[in-house]
Amino acid sequence: MNYRVLFILISALPFCSLAQQWNVPEPQEFDKTEVCLGELEQPLTVELADNQQQQARGLMQRESLGEYNGMWFRYGNERPGYSGFWMYQTLIPLDIAYLDRQGRIVKTFTMRPCGSDDPTQCRSYSPGKNYWSVLEVNGGFFAEHDIRMGDQLRQTEGESCEQKYGKE
Repeated sequence: MNYRVLFILISALPFCSLAQQWNVPEPQEFDKTEVCLGELEQPLTVELADNQQQQARGLMQRESLGEYNGMWFRYGNERPGYSGFWMYQTLIPLDIAYLDRQGRIVKTFTMRPCGSDDPTQCRSYSPGKNYWSVLEVNGGFFAEHDIRMGDQLRQTEGESCEQKYGKE
């Protein structure tokens, strides 16, 4: 065997084992707020993932999520459409909505738990469109509540969704 090829193969081993040893981020504390989504009258209570540690942890290892609960990942700048989310160490199915700068949905997915101990085996859900924030709720929530592309996420500002955004 060519020594150069052998050297390259041996040099790559630490990187392969690094992927196998990816650690789950430590549990985080999250602030909460209420938001309105689309034409839902019931506000959602969302945990705010505003910093890198919170965003890395997300909803990993959660065994349940309340019916009108979720997590809102807020970024300080626009994220590229190839940058997605995965379900490594996530135990429950989730619906994900990628949101533009005004909080309008530009892409959604229903994501299933990965189940693999190898993060490289977990699918990435990339929207293919740039986004500013992301909302995650229980899997099936969007279909059950007729949430669609273009629907908007808004903070309640102390009012109920029905009062502020109800149909006239």
